[in-house]
Amino acid sequence: MIFIFYAVILLLVLILIKDAYSKLHTIIAIVFFFVLLHFLLSMLVIPFLEKLLSYVHSVPYVAQLVYSALFYQVGSLISTIFEEQEYDSIGELVMIAVRIVLLTYWLTEFATVLSKFSSILEKLQ
Repeated sequence: MIFIFYAVILLLVLILIKDAYSKLHTIIAIVFFFVLLHFLLSMLVIPFLEKLLSYVHSVPYVAQLVYSALFYQVGSLISTIFEEQEYDSIGELVMIAVRIVLLTYWLTEFATVLSKFSSILEKLQ
C-alpha cells in the first residue's frame, strides 16, 4: 500500500515538473522510475520471493526459475524505458543481453544435469 502512495506522490511531482520544467521532465521521470523500481524490488518483491521460496525450497530449480523470470521482467522494463525514449535499438540490445545471460545460465545448469544423466546411463550399461 505504501508503494502506491509513493507512486501517486511521484506522479503528482512529475506532473508539476512537466508543467514547470518540461525540458527536465524526461530525465526526472527516468530517475523516479529507477527509484521506484529499486524501492519495489528491495522492499516488496525480493522479500516476497524469499518467503515464497522458503516454502518450496525442496523443489528443484524453482528458485532459479523465479529469479530468471524476475531478471527477464526487469530487463523488459528497462527495454521499455529505452523504447519510450525512441532508442528502440538499444532497448532491443538490452533484451538480447538478458536473453543471452539467461541462456548461458540455463545451458550450464542443463549441462550439469545432462552429465549426471549420462553417467547414470553409463552405469546402467
